[in-house]
Amino acid sequence: MLNVFCLLSMIKPELIAKAYLFLLFVSVFTGCSTPHSVLPETETFQPPPEFSMVLVGEGRAYRFSDGAWIEVPSYNYEFTVLQRRYTDRWESIKEIHRRHPQYDGRAGNRDQTLYFLISFLPGSGKSLEFSADTSLGKGLGKADPEFKNLAVELKPDISRFAPFSNYRITQTYKYEDGYLKEIVELFKKKDDIEEPFMKIEEEAIIYLSQKLQKSS
Repeated sequence: MLNVFCLLSMIKPELIAKAYLFLLFVSVFTGCSTPHSVLPETETFQPPPEFSMVLVGEGRAYRFSDGAWIEVPSYNYEFTVLQRRYTDRWESIKEIHRRHPQYDGRAGNRDQTLYFLISFLPGSGKSLEFSADTSLGKGLGKADPEFKNLAVELKPDISRFAPFSNYRITQTYKYEDGYLKEIVELFKKKDDIEEPFMKIEEEAIIYLSQKLQKSS
């Protein structure tokens, strides 16, 4: 009877390598394969924030190939974000849903939950610095005093064989128009040289909490 090692010897090495990379990509792209919640545990409810907002939007995915960005519709997603803003920190819970019939599962489950906590550091000036602790990784970022433009770079804990090593998230809030534009970049970084892999361009409508008028 053939044993496991004999069966493996009959498979072409390049097929084994491709299968390994596929499983690696699924496990590290979002870190959402664990059955446990990505949200931090707590025995009590969260304290009331200064205010909350809900963002509802869409993300369009692109892959970098041969020096150009190529749209990958099967990786597009719809998303909602619940963002609680406190004086010293923001907490965001993001739900994404990939509904394209040709999605291949390489970025994890179709439905995912992501968690973001940014804590503002002491200091003042033209830009505010903050630390980020998220389900994608940890990092540092900056925001302008009006919180209209934010940028953060995250370093996930993933294998060096993964097709990327860093995330960069850039947000532009247009509060007057009730609109958010965000770019999520995935890239390989070595010796300050960046090699782009994928990006998602997000657009969302901002909904702020307010009291409803009395119904007639």
